[in-house]
Amino acid sequence: MNCKVLLAQLFLGVLTISASAQDLPRDTSVREGKLDNGFRYFIKKNKKPENRAVLYLVNKVGSILEEENERGLAHFLEHMNFKGTKNFPKNELIDYLEKSGVRFGADLNAYTSFDQTVYQLPIPTDDPELWQNGLKIMRDWTSEALLEKEEFEKERGVILEEKRLQQNAQGRMSQQYMPTLYNYSRYAERLPIGLDEVIAKVDISVLHDFYKRWYRPDLQALVIVGDIDVNMVEHQVKALFADLKNPQHVVERPQYPINLIDSLRFLQVKDKEFSNYRIDYFVKRKTKPLTDVDGLRERIIQRIMNNLFASRYQEIARGGKLPYLGTQVSSAGFLAGIETLNFSVSLSPEKWEEGFKAAWKEFIRAQRHGFTADEFDDAKDRLKTQMRVLRQESDKIESGTLVEKYVQHFLQGDTYMSYKDELDLQSVILDNISAADVHTYLKTFAAEPDRIFMVMAADKQDVILPTQQDLRSWTDEIAATEPTPYVRERAVETLMQDLPQAGKVVEEKDFKDLSLVHWKLNNGVHIYVKPTDFKNDEILFSAFSPGGSSLYEDVDYHSAMNAPAFVSSSGLGNLNANQLSQFLNAKAVQVIPYIGEREEGFSGASIGKDLEAGLGMLHLYMTKSRLDTSRYNVILERARTAMRNRTVDPNRAFADTLNNVLGNYHYRRQPTTLATFDKIDSSRVKEIFDERFANAADFTFLFVGNVNVDSLRQLTVKYLGSLPANKSSENARDLNIRIPKGSIRKDLLLGQGDKGTVQLVFSDDYVYNDQNNISLDALKALLDFRLIERLRKKESGVYSPSVRLTKSKFPQSVYSITIAFGCDPERKDELIKAVEEEMRLIKSNGMNATELSKFKAEEARVFDLQLKSNDFWLSYIKGQLTSKEPLSDVLTYPQLLKDADLTNINTSIKKLINLKNQIVVTLGSVK
Repeated sequence: MNCKVLLAQLFLGVLTISASAQDLPRDTSVREGKLDNGFRYFIKKNKKPENRAVLYLVNKVGSILEEENERGLAHFLEHMNFKGTKNFPKNELIDYLEKSGVRFGADLNAYTSFDQTVYQLPIPTDDPELWQNGLKIMRDWTSEALLEKEEFEKERGVILEEKRLQQNAQGRMSQQYMPTLYNYSRYAERLPIGLDEVIAKVDISVLHDFYKRWYRPDLQALVIVGDIDVNMVEHQVKALFADLKNPQHVVERPQYPINLIDSLRFLQVKDKEFSNYRIDYFVKRKTKPLTDVDGLRERIIQRIMNNLFASRYQEIARGGKLPYLGTQVSSAGFLAGIETLNFSVSLSPEKWEEGFKAAWKEFIRAQRHGFTADEFDDAKDRLKTQMRVLRQESDKIESGTLVEKYVQHFLQGDTYMSYKDELDLQSVILDNISAADVHTYLKTFAAEPDRIFMVMAADKQDVILPTQQDLRSWTDEIAATEPTPYVRERAVETLMQDLPQAGKVVEEKDFKDLSLVHWKLNNGVHIYVKPTDFKNDEILFSAFSPGGSSLYEDVDYHSAMNAPAFVSSSGLGNLNANQLSQFLNAKAVQVIPYIGEREEGFSGASIGKDLEAGLGMLHLYMTKSRLDTSRYNVILERARTAMRNRTVDPNRAFADTLNNVLGNYHYRRQPTTLATFDKIDSSRVKEIFDERFANAADFTFLFVGNVNVDSLRQLTVKYLGSLPANKSSENARDLNIRIPKGSIRKDLLLGQGDKGTVQLVFSDDYVYNDQNNISLDALKALLDFRLIERLRKKESGVYSPSVRLTKSKFPQSVYSITIAFGCDPERKDELIKAVEEEMRLIKSNGMNATELSKFKAEEARVFDLQLKSNDFWLSYIKGQLTSKEPLSDVLTYPQLLKDADLTNINTSIKKLINLKNQIVVTLGSVK
């Protein structure tokens, strides 16, 4: 008897047993154990990615356990575990792992929440010494942090800078609504980031006490998933963790509930930098860990309901002008055994009442009448398709995807099933859920008494917010009416009524070293195909043609750049937007057209059986696109309303200024304003879109994934070989938009909060070649190392500086390095000088051998993983073709990286850095 039949019997048995729910079957391939000291472990063999594993140390320790004088210490401890442990004192832990190609932040990381602190370490498994040291690191993190006073004092500033990043509209507003939303529980007073006065002044002895009290084996678990020998790893875990000791006097870990309140509450939340006007409605109720079939069934009903609301509101939005900007209804887990049903609507301040009533009416309509049979069937079909795709990939699921199942089992008690069994059982349950079940779920949840109305708005003198009496009056008015059942339009079943006349293949070439096939069709279309087995049923594709918006004058710029959004929201061929959505409902395929500055094209994804539908969509976009003028006007009006609602957002002003400066104040780099929308011409939108996609001879199509080359050849002959072409070719026009030379600085003083933001951009022209490109990559990595060391560790002035490198060959070979960080506004100049000093040192001295070794290790590790990714190959092939570089570069890169010589790298770095070309843009608050 197969597994699915067993699972079906398991579920059907539940239907006849009312006394108790059937427990979910646990994944027996997971090696679970508990040591005498209470320490638990979960070990799972999983081969994707090969020779890799992810290790999580999970602690049932979070900010909820802090006393008033400890607020922020759970998070502080997380930081201190990276500042020195028994086997890796000082900063040796990070240094050791970086030499092995594991990067701090990108790979090695941790987080602290209300109820847990989790440390994450992805690590290779094919190096026994590195693996053993990885386990030692996890062991050290359980109880062997050194907590040295010198490092403790340095880290205060780093954490305060991390806290400073939350000084924005959302952060300030959360302080206003958290007590009400969290039902005045302890959670409302225990944000993990903590209090300034504790972080800045607490004595290290208090941290030691907190550490000894809570970091103990009976509150900890180790989760290991990866390409491992389970028996060997279990033996290693027992040997390393069995001697952990609990304190002599164990303090019982308290549980702090969020008690439900049987009333409707109301609050208004305002901030001068908030650019939205919104009404949120929350209903809360208790939930329980996911351990039985009934619980899984309810989770699936929840997913269906969320899907149904999203689909209905989208259909309504496509239908014409609405008095609100957007709305959603969803149910989800919240915190501390609570789940919520949330209704949210975004509005214009001139239409509080009209917009709220229109959106709320649909919420009530669903409660009264449920959803139509068509809606319900479509939602089930969508979920079935998702499950089918996931089931297809069940033997190639990545280790990082599985880890969270075992983490949640330890923290909350959720049962972990095998990936395939869970999908099979979900499929059986889904078949036995009715529209009435969803309706009952919604009505029951909506009737819960713990409810909150929250009005969120920009703090403007001329805006009058709805009161509690207003909302009561509006909801009572809707409740007193009887909305009619929802009616929807049904789609036709055919995407293309007339099949195209097929073309033919006229040239073909096999790149055997790359497992890549190329053919050319009689209309000039070029096609590159790379079959892979990285996924069982994933096909990624893209298409591109040179030109883009560069071929149009400034007067048409905004029409050109926005054309794909308007056209793709209008439907396709003979189908309007709702009909197209319904046609694609149970298909796993997506096609997105775009017009960029220098090219136009498509991006897309599909499973094998739906690829033909994707090719049909490509054909129609290039031959029979649509522009729904009523839909066009609705979208444009919503955009105008959203723009009118905007407040003075310091971050947006900062980004606009930076882009303007980097674009040398070119017309096409100006920020969006209300006047921008007046420059979009509906008559030109459709014309420009059709012009850009009219000539197939200028297009190259790429396909990567689990494809049958012969079948794909026939499909491309049919759908792409039949595209119209005039055999001419275009080139993008050089608009002469350049990063300006020289030294430029712009300082903005805007907004609230004691928060500074800095971006420095160093750029120059360069010769685009292998040596310079790998040297720039090394320079980027070097700046990552140096700025963490200087700005974070030495200066304690920045939480997480970022370094971004861009390189381009066309229209001009140029690179730019952008360094960004948030900081104390009083220290902006000091920290900018520190960055400039590091740049001067690098230009003078280059990198050292250790730094080059770290760069090589990380690059080799990342490259090895990328080679097994469809996304990488699609991006790589497109990048090489558009930059006119050899496709074979990927074959020579490992040796190029291995042969990278310190002297040559440093010679290139010193030549590439031009300290005279420096742009600095800063943001500070108004005093």
